[in-house]
Amino acid sequence: MIRHQRGMVTAELATIAPLGVAFAFLLLWIVSLGLTQVRLIDASREGARLVARGESVGAARLAAKKLSPDDAKITITTEDGLVTVTVNAKSAMPIPFFSGIGAREMESSSVAAEESP
Repeated sequence: MIRHQRGMVTAELATIAPLGVAFAFLLLWIVSLGLTQVRLIDASREGARLVARGESVGAARLAAKKLSPDDAKITITTEDGLVTVTVNAKSAMPIPFFSGIGAREMESSSVAAEESP
């Protein structure tokens, strides 16, 4: 009976190995989405805070650009005493060949009340 089961573990491993690789890529994709969203939130919050405290829009845009992903688009608006900073960027896998797979356009907006002098 043992003779017929020879090589069975190798066959099972060869069958399940691609699923393990796919699962690892799925986890990497989820982590990259989360990290991109955290960077967008930090960038929009910092930009809104700086403008609300009286810093220039250019300084706030520069600070938000430093915290956001490289290709991020930053929009700053001020209306009725409220500063809104919106940061858009495309999420990408951190592996060069697979960077376009699962890419999503992500966005974060932060609002802050302008402080009076």
